[in-house]
Amino acid sequence: MTYVKPSLISKGKGSAENKSQEIVIIDVADIATHPSRDVNNVQMVGSFVMNAGKYVTKMQVTASKTSLPVTSEGEEDNVSISALPEFSFPGSTLEFEEFVANWTNKSLIVGVKVGACGGGSSFYRIYGSQCAPLSLLVEAQNNNDATMGLIKFQQFAKTDLMPGRYPGTFTEASATVIAADATTVDVTDGDGEYQLTDNTVATVITDLTNATNNGKYTLIGSGGTNPATIQSTNANFILVGGVDWQGLSGATITFNAIDAGSGDHVFIETSRT
Repeated sequence: MTYVKPSLISKGKGSAENKSQEIVIIDVADIATHPSRDVNNVQMVGSFVMNAGKYVTKMQVTASKTSLPVTSEGEEDNVSISALPEFSFPGSTLEFEEFVANWTNKSLIVGVKVGACGGGSSFYRIYGSQCAPLSLLVEAQNNNDATMGLIKFQQFAKTDLMPGRYPGTFTEASATVIAADATTVDVTDGDGEYQLTDNTVATVITDLTNATNNGKYTLIGSGGTNPATIQSTNANFILVGGVDWQGLSGATITFNAIDAGSGDHVFIETSRT
């Protein structure tokens, strides 16, 4: 399937876009597998899979001062796209200064969650790639008016890619652990990862509880003697190709929750590894 040119590109919403106060920063060297893109070159398919013992880093920023410009440059028939996100970090903490000291001159990818507050489906705008990563640049203000750091990212390698749209989740240092033999997974902790535990008996997961509409939840397999399974015959889950999932060691599956009414949700698979 190839890109089909639309007969009409409808107007979008021109007001300011809702942005999360947390950004995700990933060291490219820590990534085992990158998501691909569909034939239209923006929507990302699959998940960021981290190397063993490696995690993403989150940073809290001032949402109203987040800037996500996209520019292009070059000669005729030789145009490249640059996406240079900027963020304001209030204060000057030791943790922030150590971050700058240790992440400068690294090859980075940055994710910004957008759309979460407007009622629509949220996703991450992904800046940088393994072929055209970002580099950290920092400026600091410390005077009578304010104390803050200005985090800028520069893309030195040229690319023809727009920032990607990623609907998945990320590997964090502390995934929520699910007890052994659980047939339902409580996702009260919200979007993110849920680590399954090796079961004592054969276990089938039948539902995710306390989900929210458009929530993004990733289950991480435990492996072991009795890894949990999700069956395609269960109406609570829509699995790609109708293929069952088995929670082998290192296996993941990510769902997008859709409110089906009366407090029930249907979980649609968006990716698995």
